[in-house]
Amino acid sequence: MTLTWTDTSSGGRDMAPRIDPRAKILAALTLIAAIALTPPMGLAEFGLVMAFVAVATALFEVPVGPVIARSLLVLPFAGAIALFAPLAHLQGWSREALILTYISGWPMIFAILSKAFLSVLVVSALAATTSMPELLRGLRALGMPDIMLGLLTFLMRYTALFREQVNAMRIAIASRAPNLRGWHLLVLYGSLGGNLFVRAYERGEQVYAAMLARGYTGTLPAPGPLLWRGADSLFVGVGVAFALAILFYP
Repeated sequence: MTLTWTDTSSGGRDMAPRIDPRAKILAALTLIAAIALTPPMGLAEFGLVMAFVAVATALFEVPVGPVIARSLLVLPFAGAIALFAPLAHLQGWSREALILTYISGWPMIFAILSKAFLSVLVVSALAATTSMPELLRGLRALGMPDIMLGLLTFLMRYTALFREQVNAMRIAIASRAPNLRGWHLLVLYGSLGGNLFVRAYERGEQVYAAMLARGYTGTLPAPGPLLWRGADSLFVGVGVAFALAILFYP
């Protein structure tokens, strides 16, 4: 059995310099570890991460604007955590204590927001500069278990199908009930969401049965070996240098 994945979202990556996906993954993980381990970040450390992402995306001929825009989507979720984080140090429930807690807790809020944004920014840059087949290939070469690779592969593959189903459902609602608003629309979305989940489960069972009929044994076929070159070592070295600069910046 041969499974193929045609990736049409690579943009300029095919024309960009060839860097081993393992080098990209290792550099990204090193940078994320530095972001997570460093104390509350200053503007210099923040700028270092932004500079690395800007240089990496420029190297692979990927516009940095969409990468930053996708990373901003994490801020509402991180913001909810950051908003309540200072309350862990609240000394008594009074107005004055609450104000003092948030005045003294703003570095914690900034740290949560900045680290969440920068971590997602690095992951977004990795995804934007590496096609999904190459990314999975690099993860396999780095020793990720086959079960995790299989889950990640199918998750990415069928996310597009799920998105198409959701879009079709939205268009159907707009065409059949254009004036539906408020609570009634919310109830309808809840009902259709349950129906969509059931249909997705049934579709998954059909796909799995089809795969078994075609010889699937639980492990995806492995691609050919990767070739590590000097440019890959240099790329990882630059990533480590940026990570050390973030960790030990005075």
